[in-house]
Amino acid sequence: MRQGDKIALISLVAGFTVWSVGFVALYGLQALGCAYGWPTHRAVLILAYGILVAVLAVPAFWPLRSDGEASATLSVAALWANRAALGAGVLVFLPVTFTSTCV
Repeated sequence: MRQGDKIALISLVAGFTVWSVGFVALYGLQALGCAYGWPTHRAVLILAYGILVAVLAVPAFWPLRSDGEASATLSVAALWANRAALGAGVLVFLPVTFTSTCV
């Protein structure tokens, strides 16, 4: 396997890996803020949301260079998978910016 193929393969799973880590981190922050009664709980959640969306946007709009047919196919698939992860992140993480944080 060539180096370009390895990078494209890693990029293929990067978006949803970051999404899943962000999901755990964001809702973990939400639970901690409720448990400890943070006064700036909403601001922390909005800041975390903004950082996660920014991190997800980088691979979604930064196409990889391809040096062969296999890596070109993987690069296109990785680009669209990362765009799907960005869309999923925006939709799933958006409620922390406006809904009630603690019950």
